[in-house]
Amino acid sequence: MRKFNNGKPFYGSEAITKGKLTGKTDTDYFYFFCPKCGDTHILQILDFGIVHDGPVEYSKEKRPKVKRDFTIAFELYCPECKLHDFVKISNLGWQGGKLKNVHWAV
Repeated sequence: MRKFNNGKPFYGSEAITKGKLTGKTDTDYFYFFCPKCGDTHILQILDFGIVHDGPVEYSKEKRPKVKRDFTIAFELYCPECKLHDFVKISNLGWQGGKLKNVHWAV
């Protein structure tokens, strides 16, 4: 069976952390914008992997409607500037508060 990123470790780079990776929806589809090129260039999603998929274990009592815990990784690429990176979307960990309370937010 083929493994995501050929089984090599993957982490988002400094280019996408601390609020630099943004995006928007078009109908019900979400698009990531290239943090180097700006919001005029949409990143391609080259591949994805299910990093975690299991029963609800994280903070069960605070998330009574959650059906399962998951983390999905995406491999991203910008054909314009050649940025090649990774991002994860998860329902584990921090999920509350307001963006202005995050230490890196402006």
